[in-house]
Amino acid sequence: MNLRFSCRIRLDIRFCIRYNKNIKSGSIHAREGAVLRIYALGWHWAHTADFEKQRPEGIHGMQIILVQSKARIGMGETQYQVEPNTAFVVESFFPHSLCADGEPYTDDWIRFDLENDDSQFLRELGITFNVPIPLSSDTVSRLIAVCETVFRSDRAEKDDTLRHLLAAIFMQIKSDYAPQKMKSRTHYDIEIERIRQQIYSQPEVDWNIELIAEQLNLSVSHFQRLYKLRFGIPCSKDILTSRMEYAKQLLTTTDLSAIEIAERCGYTDYSHFSRVFAKYACVSPAKYRKNKQ
Repeated sequence: MNLRFSCRIRLDIRFCIRYNKNIKSGSIHAREGAVLRIYALGWHWAHTADFEKQRPEGIHGMQIILVQSKARIGMGETQYQVEPNTAFVVESFFPHSLCADGEPYTDDWIRFDLENDDSQFLRELGITFNVPIPLSSDTVSRLIAVCETVFRSDRAEKDDTLRHLLAAIFMQIKSDYAPQKMKSRTHYDIEIERIRQQIYSQPEVDWNIELIAEQLNLSVSHFQRLYKLRFGIPCSKDILTSRMEYAKQLLTTTDLSAIEIAERCGYTDYSHFSRVFAKYACVSPAKYRKNKQ
């Protein structure tokens, strides 16, 4: 690694350490204890010129996808033809597709979870999710390469180092971001984003689309149209996804009985929960837990 780039990384990390200690920078103010937890990543992953990856349900966790070749990227119902060094910050479970465009497809990527109100940190950065962000240099790619090295290491304080590196990546993306070129967010965009956060944080709630629409002073059809336009998925399907993904998490990370898990996911009838889960995951709850052990 050359000296100039090494210095830039150290500067970014020092900034992020100050950032996590509640020091303001512009209009951004981070809270102490915020954790952006990386759980998977890849650097310069190469594929053939006929590469095509469809993710109609999205994936668990947020992503940074940095496209390193000409490509056709689908975000919800919108298709983008992008040049190399274009980044996307993709929301959890947001439908998307990745396709080569006349040449081998290559990208860098990071998948991470938000913890302790990190969503506020991202909102304050002012970066719009699920849209292309052309970058002016290869700094983000180089930072992802460093992340990969640290991620695969056994060094002490690895998690803290990765958190600061990821914050540095976001600050670099922010510096290249041109909000004046993007569509401004409306009141309904903000409210619908808030509702989706509630749906995923409270899967046990008996969500009613008619009541949600009424709270926003919208007709049901208008609300459903806005929701699908914003997230690329119908609200009713998103509610189901939030419950099933939470059930999968509980099945693999806790010793709760399947009946208890069903209740925590908003189902009072276990047999109904079991049928819905089997249709969603293609296996029963018991078999899913056994396969993941």
